[in-house]
Amino acid sequence: MKKITFILLLLSISLNLGLIYKFFYEGEKVVLAKDGRSEIKMTEENREFVMTEMRGFLESVQKINEGIAKNDPEIITKVGQQSGTCKVDVVPQGLVRSLPYEFKQMGFQTHELFDAISKIAKKNYDRQQTQEKLNQLLNNCVACHKTYKISVEK
Repeated sequence: MKKITFILLLLSISLNLGLIYKFFYEGEKVVLAKDGRSEIKMTEENREFVMTEMRGFLESVQKINEGIAKNDPEIITKVGQQSGTCKVDVVPQGLVRSLPYEFKQMGFQTHELFDAISKIAKKNYDRQQTQEKLNQLLNNCVACHKTYKISVEK
């Protein structure tokens, strides 16, 4: 009886690990695109959400850069908060499941960098440190766009 229980436990653990890998690490529909990037296929609604968010990131980067140029931490604080981790709560259902783990990591890190930029500007503004964080954020954007392509599943 103990042997059967042990075998069932191992099967259950294996199945759960496989499901966790499939839904949290691999992503649902990722294929190699012709240009060598990983192509993430998703619904039109989810693609629109991601594209809108990325355009928002770009607008935020421009405003943060403006804040640095004008030496105005209030602009940076406000914009950093708008693109920070608070945005994670408004993700459409099913989107996170469709994304590969590395894409999710970059996305969360990008939101966290916006938070860090906002915090620097609010607590102890330093132009150099803000510029360095902004550069890290832009490196994230470049890496993501070099690695991934998003298309609508047919």
